[in-house]
This record gives sequence, structure tokens and C-alpha cells, in this order.
Amino acid sequence: MASCRTNNTENSDANFTKEPRVSFSGDTLDNDHCKVTIRTPSATSKNKKHKHDHFLPKPFERSNGSLLNPKFDSEILENYLQKCYFPQAKRLFRHIVYYVTIASFCWLVFFGLKQIKFKKENWLYFVGGSSALLAIMLTLLFITCTRHYAVYSKSIAYILAVILVITVQLPYVFESPDISPVGTFCGVVEILILLYSFFPINLFAAAGLGCFLSISYEIIIALRYPEMCKAYFIISKLLLHLIVHLIGTFIYIMSNTRARSSFSKIGQSVSAQRDLMIEREIKEKMIHSLMPPVVARSVMAAHPSKEDEEKDESEKKKQRKTKHVKGEIIFRKFQMDEMKNVSILFADIVGFTKMSSNKSAERLVGLLNDLFGRFDKLCNASGCEKISTLGDCYYCVSGCPNPCEDHAKCCVEMGLSMVIAIRAFDEDHKEEVNMRVGVHTGTVLCGIVGTVRFKFDVWSNDVTLANTMESTGEPGKVHISESTRSFLVDEYEMEEGVEVPGKIL
Repeated sequence: MASCRTNNTENSDANFTKEPRVSFSGDTLDNDHCKVTIRTPSATSKNKKHKHDHFLPKPFERSNGSLLNPKFDSEILENYLQKCYFPQAKRLFRHIVYYVTIASFCWLVFFGLKQIKFKKENWLYFVGGSSALLAIMLTLLFITCTRHYAVYSKSIAYILAVILVITVQLPYVFESPDISPVGTFCGVVEILILLYSFFPINLFAAAGLGCFLSISYEIIIALRYPEMCKAYFIISKLLLHLIVHLIGTFIYIMSNTRARSSFSKIGQSVSAQRDLMIEREIKEKMIHSLMPPVVARSVMAAHPSKEDEEKDESEKKKQRKTKHVKGEIIFRKFQMDEMKNVSILFADIVGFTKMSSNKSAERLVGLLNDLFGRFDKLCNASGCEKISTLGDCYYCVSGCPNPCEDHAKCCVEMGLSMVIAIRAFDEDHKEEVNMRVGVHTGTVLCGIVGTVRFKFDVWSNDVTLANTMESTGEPGKVHISESTRSFLVDEYEMEEGVEVPGKIL
């Protein structure tokens, strides 16, 4: 017995259709009793969920809808993106370290050489600071080469960003800095571009550090140089900082959007290739189930002839319209191979009519599927090639399409194994059926017949004779011809059989 409870928390709205959500409550649920709670989502939650879809276009597929912080709407997909793009982020961070290392070395040389001609009181501090920054950069460069960087990459990036923000303003600690405001402003612009473009941090962190750098720098400049407090200086500096931040934000958004868009397209391409590979494997398995592997490979390797490739476009279109049907599979040219010394086996179920008289069609097909499945395994184990099944008749060959010297032995072993297998089948299903097997060796023609529901088959008078061998044999025994016997050594117990027209058996 089931009971339902409906909770309507809001009045119905005529402008949209309610979509009830069903949840099951209770520790244990069975088929007889359960409690169902149906809730209708409010229009406010719907608007919150889809508010970005109405006003802003999605920058890339599977976007979360945020323009300032573009990410995938799936956390799993976003984490996989970060994992795949980590080598690129690591390479960009190394570029920052290389750049700052070269810059600190140049500052070290500059302040050291400047002291020779123009002696300054604070030159030791500048040389020491440049040396310390150079040592820090070399340490970070070494850390990026270790496996610990993957764990602490974000923290290392934030530490370096804070160091650069503080370093560019350190000269103004002294009363007479050796760097002009123009030079330090260029350094501020460079650090802002690095924050937005190369650092593996999110936009809000980059904007926060950048705004802190811009504001603190301008405050220090205004306190140190009163002439910079004029209105046109303030407006021009404000516009310059604003432009740099807007450019950096644009670079950040576009680079992240482009990375996720490319990642999405590559993922779709890889997924499509994987689907094609799976489909190809399925087709190959299907073709291998219809014909021997040698023939299957020749069919799949078929390609248009050179004469067809040399035809002009108009002739090709005309040929497709007149000769080929849309959707038709064009195989290689029809070819028949003559194979000698091939053993053919026919096997028939004795008592099949009696077994099928008291069973439904579904039960009968299930029994045949079980029995023929056992025969298929025996066929592969004995080195035979299955041709087909005709009702309750099983038909296979050995020595075709791949020649083999022990073809007769393979078919005889297959026949004896089928007799043993059907005895096990009788014990499993409480049936009373037996096998009548006939084997003959001769020459056959083999090839693929047809282009629709095509199959690999063999033809010859020897095939017909092998079928006669089966029909004239005794249940529980393998009836072989004299030609088959000539290929066998004295390792089987044999007895004289009946004489069939055309062959002595």
C-alpha cells in the first residue's frame, strides 16, 4: 500500500508549468509501503538558476554562466581541466620567475656599478635587496623542479605576488631613493600585467592585489612628492591605473575562456574519436563473426581502384547515381578461391523432433543456443572454421580458408567432442538426444556471397557428399569417408561403414 502527501508551499502561477520533485522518506522502503513527498520548485529558485542564461551568452560550452570567473558547470570537469593544464600553468610561472630573476640581476649590477661613479648612502640596501630577491627567485626556480610544487603551487604563487607587490614600493622607505617615480610606475604596470596574465590565481585575488598595489603606491607617491597631488596628475594617474586593470581583466577573462573552450572542443574531439574506435571495434567483431579472420581482413582493407580515383568529379557523380545505391556497402570484387585438402563436417541432432514436440519456441531456441554455444567453443579449440547452422544441423570445415596439414584430424576430433558434449547436454537438461556426425575430405570453392546479409560459404560436390555422410551415419559415431581416412594415422578405432554412391565409406 502506498500513501502520498502533497505540500504546496506557494500558489500556482499561470505563466509557468509546475515541475514536481519526488523524494522518498524512511529508513527502509519495501514494495508494499512507501511515503512520497511532492514539492514544487518556486519561480524564484528557477530565476536564480537560469538568470545568467537570460542576460549573458555562455562564453563556452558547459559554462557556469559567470563572466568574471569563467569555469565549467561541473566540478569534476573543472578539476580535470586544472589537472591537464597544470604543466602549462607551471611553465607560465617559470616564465615569471625567469623574468624577475633577470630583472633582479640587472638591478644588482646597476646599483653596484652606479656606486663606482655616483656614491649613494643607501646603495648597500639596494644591492642587498636585489641579491635577496635574486636568491628567492633561484629558490623558487628550484622548487618548481620538484614534486612538491604540484601540492603548494597556489601558495607559492601568492607568496611571490606579495613579494613583488612589496618589493616595488621598498625604495620609498628611504628619503632619497635611487629610482624615479616614472621608473617605479613602470615596475607597477609590469607587476599588474604579470598578476592578471601569468600568475595561477583567480581574478578576484589578482584584482585585489592589483588594487592594493595601485592604491598604496599612489598614496606613497602623493606623500613623498606633493607636486603629484595636483588635479590633472591625479586624474591622469587614475585613468592609467584603470586602463591597466581593465586590460589585465580582459586578458584574464579571454585567456581562461579560450582555454576552457579549447579544452571542451578537444574533449569533444577525443570523445568522438573514442566513439568511432568503439564503433569500429564493434563492426570488426561483427565482421569476424560472419567470416574467417583472413577473409574479414581482406574485406576491411578493400579500397577503390586507381582507375576510379583518376576519374573526374562529374564521372564519379554519374557513376554513383547510376551504379551505386545510397547506403550500399561496396566490397572488393567478387572472388572465389579453390581450396584442396579441405575436410568438411556436418552434424545433426538425433531426436530433435521429439525434443521440440513438447517445448515452447522460446525454450527450444534457448536449448539450441546452449548446445550450439558449446559447439562453437569446441570449434575454436579444435582448429575448425564454423560455416553456419541449418536448423538443428551444424556445419564446419578445416583447412579453409587457412590451409593446414591436420585438417582431417581436426574435424574428427571436433565430431568426437560434439558427441561427448551432447551427452553432457542431456545430463544438464534431462534430455535424450544424440549426435550424428559425417566428415569428408575433398576440394571446395570458398568465398563471400552477396552484398546484403552476406556470408562466407563453401561449395562443391564434396560438400554435398559430406552432408550425405552425416545422413547415413550412426548416432554417437563419426562417419568418415575413405579420402578422410587416408589423412589419418592409426590412432582411432575404425570399422567398415556403408557404401554411398560416388564414394566408398
